Amino acid sequence: MVHGGGGGVGQMAIQIALSYGADVFATDSAVNLRRITRLDATAIDYATESVDEYVAQYTDDAGFDVIFDGAGGATIDASFAAVKRYMGHVVSALGWGTHGLAPLSFRGATYSGHFTLQPMLTGEGLEHHGEILGEATAMADAGRLTSHLDSRRYTLETVADAHASVAGGASEDKVIVDVAQD
Repeated sequence: MVHGGGGGVGQMAIQIALSYGADVFATDSAVNLRRITRLDATAIDYATESVDEYVAQYTDDAGFDVIFDGAGGATIDASFAAVKRYMGHVVSALGWGTHGLAPLSFRGATYSGHFTLQPMLTGEGLEHHGEILGEATAMADAGRLTSHLDSRRYTLETVADAHASVAGGASEDKVIVDVAQD
């Protein structure tokens, strides 16, 4: 399960999980569900399906083996309620806030939060993060990790047009603004 599957990080998480053979389910708002389905994951609209409903529908109430939370906030709490008992694991890149751990404890599942900025700030663990980025690069080079890019290119002079394209929903792909000066 990937929460926030329609966002940039969520799309990468979906592709990584799929490359390892996982059946992937992802939540997001209705406007982002198409991004999820075009990656061959099962899209779930969190606004219309409750945690209990999608856990029942897709796991027969067993819960998801691994849940990646790319949304934070209340979504972490939803993850704790949706993870598989005894062997499930919740991973979050946005673990700040106050969260009740009782649902996770009652399921006998585990949680880890990953603050990837820490190695860049302190220098500690940089080699390990370099290895991870090397693996991601190899996946991208092999075509197993891609980003959907809008065909239009913007400059600093047209950055307002880029913003309008994203804000107005004209582009569901990543928008590039070239900041290089001639």
